[in-house]
Order: sequence, then C-alpha cells, then structure tokens
Amino acid sequence: MNKNIVSMDSPIQGIFSVCASTDVVDAAIEASLKVIGSTFSGEFHEYISADKRPQFSGPLKSANSCVALIDFDQNVELALETAERLKQIFVKRLNIVAVAAKMDAGLLLRTMRVGCSEYLTKPIDVDELAATLTRFQNDKIVDSLSPRNAGKVIALFGAKGGVGTTTLSVHLAIHLVRTYRKKVLLIDHQHELGHVALYLGLDSSQYHFDELVRNVDRLDMDLLSGFVIRHTSGLDVLASPDRCSIPHKATHDEMERVMEFLKREYDYVLIDSSLSYKEILAPIIDISDEVYIVSTPDVAALRDVARHVEHLSLSESATAKLKIAINRSTSDDAVTAAQIEKAVRFPVSIAVPNNYADLVRAINAGEPVSPQHRSSFTQELNKWANALVSGGFLTEKAKMPTKKFALWS
Repeated sequence: MNKNIVSMDSPIQGIFSVCASTDVVDAAIEASLKVIGSTFSGEFHEYISADKRPQFSGPLKSANSCVALIDFDQNVELALETAERLKQIFVKRLNIVAVAAKMDAGLLLRTMRVGCSEYLTKPIDVDELAATLTRFQNDKIVDSLSPRNAGKVIALFGAKGGVGTTTLSVHLAIHLVRTYRKKVLLIDHQHELGHVALYLGLDSSQYHFDELVRNVDRLDMDLLSGFVIRHTSGLDVLASPDRCSIPHKATHDEMERVMEFLKREYDYVLIDSSLSYKEILAPIIDISDEVYIVSTPDVAALRDVARHVEHLSLSESATAKLKIAINRSTSDDAVTAAQIEKAVRFPVSIAVPNNYADLVRAINAGEPVSPQHRSSFTQELNKWANALVSGGFLTEKAKMPTKKFALWS
C-alpha cells in the first residue's frame, strides 16, 4: 500500500483500492478530492484472503467509514473472497465498490451476495464515483442520526408443523395494517417453500430474507424496496424462496444489524419462523420484543409446546418475552386452558377460535379474511393486535372449553 497516501489523522471516509488498474486508482484519487472529508489512503496490489491479510494504515483504521474499490478483472474468485474478508475486517463501516470492464448479470448477483454496495464499469467516470462517495457519506450521517429501535419485532414459531402459524402471522399483520394503520413488514422466515406470499395472493420474488441478511453491509431503503413485495392493504412482505435452496447461516451480528434497520423503518416487524432452525433461533429470540409459540389444542402439539417452553425457559431473557397462542380452539376441544397451563407450566396468552371454512376460502382466493368480517376469529385477532398497539397485554383469560381431559404427566 504505497501510492498517494494522504496524511490525515482521522478522515470521515477512507478510500482504498485492491488490485485496481492505474486508471481506476487515478479516478479514485480525483473523486476523493471532490468530496469533503474523503481521503484516498492508498492501494493494495494483491487480493486479500485468510492467508494474505495486509497491514492497514492508521487513517483507515480510525476513519468513520471506509470505501474499498475492488477490481474484478484480474481474478473474479479472489476478488469475491477479498470482499468477504474486508466485510469481516471493517465490521459495520465498509462500503465495497466492484469495478470491472464488464458486469454481466451473473457477476452482478455474485458481487451483491458478498456485500458489494455499488458496481462501476471501466472507464470510471470521476463525477459518478464522486457522487457514489457522497451518497455513502450521507447515508452514514443519516444512519448515525436516525432514532434507534422505534419499532417492535414479533416472532411467531409453530410448536410443530401444521398448527397454523402462517395463518395467524398473516392475519395479525393485516389487522395491524388495516385496523390500526401501522407500517408493518411480514417476514416469511421459512428457508424454502414458505406460504405467506400464497396466502396473500402475491407473486413470488427472487429475493428473500436470507438474501437481505447476506447483504447487510449495503442495506438501505433502495435495497430494501427491491426485496419487499407490497400487498394491496399496504403490508410489506419479505417472501420465502419458492424453490429448494441452501439457507444462509446468519450470524447474531448480521441479524441484529438487519433488525436495527428494519425497526427504524417499520412500526412492527413480524417473523413467521420455525423452531427447527436451531442455529438461528437464539438470535431471533434475542432481537424480538415478543415471542409466540403457536399450538393447537391437541396432545401431540401441546406435548411439543411443553418441551419447547422447558428449553426456552432456561434463558431469562427468553422467558420474559415468551407467550403461548392456541390456534383453532373450538367448543369441542377436550383440553381446557387450565390443563394446558398446568401441563406446559406457562400461561396461555390467547386462544384463537377455529374458522376453518372461511380460512380455506381465503387461502384459495389469496386474500386474508377481512378485519371487518364478523366472526369470533376476527374478534380475537383484533384483541391481539390491540394489545400490541396499546403496549399492554392480553389481560382477559384465554377462553377455552371447560371439559375435563387427562393430559400427559
């Protein structure tokens, strides 16, 4: 790193290049001079990997944010690895600009997945690069001034498959939007073949939550708007992949950063997830304000609830957020609320009545049951939404049948 290193103790934005051609370096130097607070701090002549990690200058280490211009023309694979390594080194304060003589769709997608924030083709337009540096710098300022943790994250997990977690997630989100005029994002956190988009009659998207987490370093409203699907009600949705795929193993830090951003943009972020995702369960619970385990009033599902509650209760933070929602409650159920609470050793927060016929029609039509529809189902969903909006808790005892039935020991 030896060319045109500018002496500035603590620049606002430090800029450097990796394996860049001379014309790219010259453009970077000229563009940095056009942006107040930006400093070109030099160039690296080799790609960066686990075996080749160079020494970074003091100005780069102390800069509020950094910009790396990585030239992909020498070696695409090493350039991609460099981007991933730099993300790990400059945690939360790096923007990456991918540079190449030609950027086809395949390369664009790969650069996006490793966290590149911008893509420029040669020859570099100095004014365009200067505008990019200005945008990065302004985004950093806006981000530092934005209020933190304004919204709430509500996570719903099914005790087992088929208990109706997605149905409740979709209708709770619709109630928050249509009845209470809240800005809501519903995340289908099934790694593949989730049903949220189907229930809402939305076309599938090529982008999904795992992809968003993978691009946390370049996350802004422009990127987010390209990922979400807007329902006619005003509800925003991050859909699940409609094909089998390999999930991204998100870190706790990635999840926290994504949720911090989403909570600034939405009043409520609802996550329809699964307890089977062991590697990411703890981060989701940590970032959530309320965590609901959804069950049906049958012995098999309730047995699983008891085991999950027992496990999650080992964490004091999880216990404080944990709530139980009983779905498809009917007058013919053999298990009472008291028996459920005794068996799982945890109170039932809400019991949503069965509304099978209306829900099947709604799912087939791709349009949720309206909050204005008169039924006990919508009444209970409205109570649930109202409790979230009012900041209170569901104070009424969950209404369950009074028949007696011996649950397991």
